[in-house]
Amino acid sequence: MHEVSIVQALIENIDSQLAAQNVRRVSSVRVRRGSTFSADALEQAFSALVPGTRLEGAALLVETFDTRFTCADCGHSQTITSDDLTGHFFLCPSCDALQEIDEAHDLELLEVRAEE
Repeated sequence: MHEVSIVQALIENIDSQLAAQNVRRVSSVRVRRGSTFSADALEQAFSALVPGTRLEGAALLVETFDTRFTCADCGHSQTITSDDLTGHFFLCPSCDALQEIDEAHDLELLEVRAEE
């Protein structure tokens, strides 16, 4: 479950930037996730990794955008979700072509609200 490593990197990046600005506490973190990025994995990772950081107790606000897939072999197009994936791979339902989906780009930090 590499979602955990992506969330961990995000939290570490935010925490280190806040430390440099002498921010002690964060009230909320707003992110945008692609439909291939598991919402459950995101929330679980965030909850598990924020204790002991400036993000502890912060609300996680999540927006979702659709991840579109267009098969290079047959042209089939659809929105895919984490349920459509096997690991990082999507199997085209029209022609059975296997396509790797890079979920690392499916999580975007939008806003951090800090309290001074």
